[in-house]
Amino acid sequence: MTPDTIGANIGKMERREWFLWSAAVTVTLLLTVGLASFLLREDDILFGFPQTVRGLIALVLIFNIYTLYQQLQIHRMRRRLIRGEELFRLISENAADLIAVVDMAGRRVFNSFSYEKVLGYSLEELQKSSAFEQIHPEDRQKVTHAAEEARRTGVGKLLEYRVRHKDGTWRVLESTASVIRNSHGDPENLVIVNRDITERKRSAEALRRSEASFRSVVEDAPYGIYRSSLSGELALVNSSLEKMLGYSSQEELLQTNLANDVYRYPVEHQKLNQILLSDENFKDIEVEWKRKDGTPITVRCSGCSIKDENGEVAYIEVFAEDVTERRGLERQLRMAQKMEAVGRLSGGIAHDFNNLLGVIIGYSQVLKRTLGPQNPSFEHAEEIERASQRAVSLTRQLLAFSRQQVLEPVVLNLNTLVSDMEKMLPRLIGEDIALKLELDTSLSQVKADPGQIEQVILNLAVNARDAMPDGGKLLIQTANVNLDTAYTRGHPGSRPGSYVMLRVVDTGTGIDPEIQSQIFEPFFTTKERDKGTGLGLATVYGVVKQSGGYIAVDSEKGKGASFSVYLPRLEQPLADSIPSPAAVPVNTQGTETILLVEDADPLRKLAEMFLKESGYHILSAPDGQQALQTARQHPGPIDLLLTDVVMPGMNGRVLGERLAPSQPGMKVLYMSGYTDSFIAGHGVLERGTHLLHKPFTQETLTRKVREVLDAGNSADKESAGKEKVASPSAPAFAGVEPGPKS
Repeated sequence: MTPDTIGANIGKMERREWFLWSAAVTVTLLLTVGLASFLLREDDILFGFPQTVRGLIALVLIFNIYTLYQQLQIHRMRRRLIRGEELFRLISENAADLIAVVDMAGRRVFNSFSYEKVLGYSLEELQKSSAFEQIHPEDRQKVTHAAEEARRTGVGKLLEYRVRHKDGTWRVLESTASVIRNSHGDPENLVIVNRDITERKRSAEALRRSEASFRSVVEDAPYGIYRSSLSGELALVNSSLEKMLGYSSQEELLQTNLANDVYRYPVEHQKLNQILLSDENFKDIEVEWKRKDGTPITVRCSGCSIKDENGEVAYIEVFAEDVTERRGLERQLRMAQKMEAVGRLSGGIAHDFNNLLGVIIGYSQVLKRTLGPQNPSFEHAEEIERASQRAVSLTRQLLAFSRQQVLEPVVLNLNTLVSDMEKMLPRLIGEDIALKLELDTSLSQVKADPGQIEQVILNLAVNARDAMPDGGKLLIQTANVNLDTAYTRGHPGSRPGSYVMLRVVDTGTGIDPEIQSQIFEPFFTTKERDKGTGLGLATVYGVVKQSGGYIAVDSEKGKGASFSVYLPRLEQPLADSIPSPAAVPVNTQGTETILLVEDADPLRKLAEMFLKESGYHILSAPDGQQALQTARQHPGPIDLLLTDVVMPGMNGRVLGERLAPSQPGMKVLYMSGYTDSFIAGHGVLERGTHLLHKPFTQETLTRKVREVLDAGNSADKESAGKEKVASPSAPAFAGVEPGPKS
């Protein structure tokens, strides 16, 4: 029944009541008048009636008056009832809650109009259905128990359950029930007040998910997040901050104070507070923190202040990122860039300096030969040569630590190399240091430059000697080792694999753990003033890295140091090996034609003199262009091109390629003092490439020239040709590809 229908029915009832009441009054009056007209005559007076008649008329009048009064009271009560029903109707129509009355059997007695608004069912449809029909099957037992408790106690508990909407969806209702008792105090009906809380539940669920998502973002964030007061009292922290600072739990961290327990320098905390008070936020400010154990870390912070309703700072929220490792890597990168710059500088210096040293050494030898041993000035010339050789050694160390030297790797056994140095090392380290060798008899071979590996051993031995000023023990070991992933994870720069290990152990003063990671850096030195160049360990590092290996140090202050060099192991030996003295040609004389190209005039003239003394026919040029012109003007073949690598205008390799078509039988011998991409990839010569290191002596020059000229004859020629064909695809050194051709 709709509200309009109920209102119309109430109006009909009111009109019917007025009609009946008016009819009753009219009938009563008519009866009174009729009775009076029947009993009274015109000639009688009122007081002449018998007493009985007068009493009867009085009773009729009194009854009429009572009837009128009774009808008036009934009318008033009905008006109150109608007003109450009207009020109940208005409440029922406008109440947001769903009001229902059911009997003890669960049959519907009354449903408010809000049922139709909320659930879509009309009152007629609800009356035809059971009170449990629209309740979700999973919630019916819960509703039944609540109804039973309401009957037993008189008031039910707050209950949530699901009810099906007419469109098939489910709505969530919050319900309370109470008992309506009859005049005997027995429960007769239940009045149930339901409230639709579907949207509230959805909002609560959305809020819960949002909060859970926020908590997940905060907890799983890779950055440390905290909320604190300006005084440094922590109110909220996430697990990343807990791990960053090394605390066992968030509760433990919350008990600390930022200013006193986290910031290394409390003044930095004060500065951030000042920024927040003035700018309300800050971004990417680096500060120094300390972990629980006191370890310092560098942290980059961004944050903002949150104000209360009075405009005062209530708390601050900060994101913190640990950039300690990144700053360390940046320092290493800057160091590597410095090393690269020094390497380039060393290369440029070495090129010019080696030319000058070559001239000094060469002419000092000429001078010595001219003077003879009996001449008093012979010793002076000899000292000049010794000083020049020391300068050559220094230049090579500079190139080694900057990885600019050219390696000539061969297959070798480190046991043989160490054994050959056994007699020389005691003279180097002194008699107060006991030398012991522990060499693995099953040691595998490696491919490396023997001269450079000797330099590594010498430098490590000298470093050990300096660490044992009062004497001690020096142990050199070799062994085959396999490095697994667990080991290499703790030793940056290493890779899992099979290695040959060369270890040098001393019983000296040891190395401070805080500087162990720096000892191989190019600008680190343990040398005191006037105690050496300080390039020893840096040279070792450069040689080992350029040889495809790596080096590790283990040391404890006051208990000595152990340097372990790891070189890639060769499971099967290759064809080349250390050349024996018998293989070196003794006769350095020749009559072949040599095209000598060198941009340094003094060195070119010196080399020309040395070669002419050995009987060779020399064509000389200061650069590539003039060399091409000289070759075109020469009527006969050119047997050897002896050229500097780095020259203005045209480098030596391009010159050799330009001359090759017109001189098919010409050999090429390069001269250089440091690695160059034109002839060496990663500092390693390609197969078939010959290099003469600068500076050189007359004997070194003439022997190398003779070696190259004789290198292609008979059977060697065929072997060399095969190597040359295979060289572009075969790496010249384990783990290193051949250098680029240009």
